Amino acid sequence: MPSWSGRPSRPLRALLLLLLLILVAGGLWAAGRVAGLYAGEPPAPAHRLPDALPAPGTGPFRIVALGTSLTARGDWPDSLGTRLSACAGRPVTVERVAKAGAGSNWGRDQAAAVLALSPDLVLIEFAINDADLRDGVSLARARDNHLALIAALEAGRPGLPLMLMTMNGAEGLRGLMRPWLAAHHAQYRDLAAGRGSGLIDLAPLWAAAFAAGRGPELLPDGLHPTDAAVAEIALPVMAAEIGRLLPGCS
Repeated sequence: MPSWSGRPSRPLRALLLLLLLILVAGGLWAAGRVAGLYAGEPPAPAHRLPDALPAPGTGPFRIVALGTSLTARGDWPDSLGTRLSACAGRPVTVERVAKAGAGSNWGRDQAAAVLALSPDLVLIEFAINDADLRDGVSLARARDNHLALIAALEAGRPGLPLMLMTMNGAEGLRGLMRPWLAAHHAQYRDLAAGRGSGLIDLAPLWAAAFAAGRGPELLPDGLHPTDAAVAEIALPVMAAEIGRLLPGCS
């Protein structure tokens, strides 16, 4: 009886190598194709307010940020609360329901955890991980997950304002592993308009900075921006768009 060496046969190794080369070539082609969406001048951000607006009041205004490591890491939620408190004339807090590596498969099951925090506004971002070739989801699955999450939040608290957020892109190997990220961002724009949710469209702002060659400076690991980068590029826009919902900030 022939013994099993634990190594694939030569034809099988050749086939696996061929499949790997096809995957890498396909990823490079797709990344270049998506990068073409941002060639030249990046598109203008498509910010929009939610159809449902927060109830007026003078008490604490509670925001829940639901998302990935882009929300779990860094100090932007705390800084956002501080900025908004300064102009709103009332305390504004930003709580996180976020997990590194999480995508919308995880996010769709977090409605109860979000609602338990009694939010006046919910921010949602999962596109960066939904677009990951390793453990992300298709555009169709991402859409279904987000629709289920939105429906659960609206059912649990009718009239709750929601805002989707497109975040930064990725560079280097982490960018190659997310060849359809621009398509997921485009789907966020469509979802926001179709469901009456708000949208904070940060991706074009980051794309403009990357086009200027600032990627290594802003994203040292290719995925997570520094606190200084977020404070420069994203935080003022977040504060301005959410501030439109708060009379003192608008």
